[in-house]
Amino acid sequence: MIPELVCESVSIRGIGRILKIALATVIKKIKWIAERIKKPLLPLNRKIFELDEIRTYILKKENQYWIAYAICSETKQVIDFVVGKRSKRTLRMIVNTLLLSGVEIIKTDKLNIYQSLIPPLRHVSAAYNINHIERNNLNLRTHLKRLSRRTICFSKSLLMLECCLKIYFWARL
Repeated sequence: MIPELVCESVSIRGIGRILKIALATVIKKIKWIAERIKKPLLPLNRKIFELDEIRTYILKKENQYWIAYAICSETKQVIDFVVGKRSKRTLRMIVNTLLLSGVEIIKTDKLNIYQSLIPPLRHVSAAYNINHIERNNLNLRTHLKRLSRRTICFSKSLLMLECCLKIYFWARL
């Protein structure tokens, strides 16, 4: 039941209360489940991917982190994600993954870092191009309270954030 509760915005303490297990046990189980989830195989020769990022916090509001992730425009499946600071190095990891898959077009918002990472012939950056991933951002913020904009709920550790994202993105496949 833990993956379903994580995806339904139940906190770790709430999961412990519902399942009547200790907090440390819930954390161990979430980590155990997440390490057994395999990232889906990179679909080769898909034509279009959308790439975007969401801001979140670790420990306190001053400690900003960004979740950059890509979805396939055809299947709406999350292909890969990376959590880190909003830097060229962090975004390069996910862009390189997409470029290795043989993608034709990568759609992004107008963040200027993307222009230096994605070849101009493969990069599309215009209004209303990333509607699917923006909708997915809203779903993420609704389903995972640790990603809400105005809240006191945020992750205490980077590892738990990554574990919960793995469960949310890929446990239901």
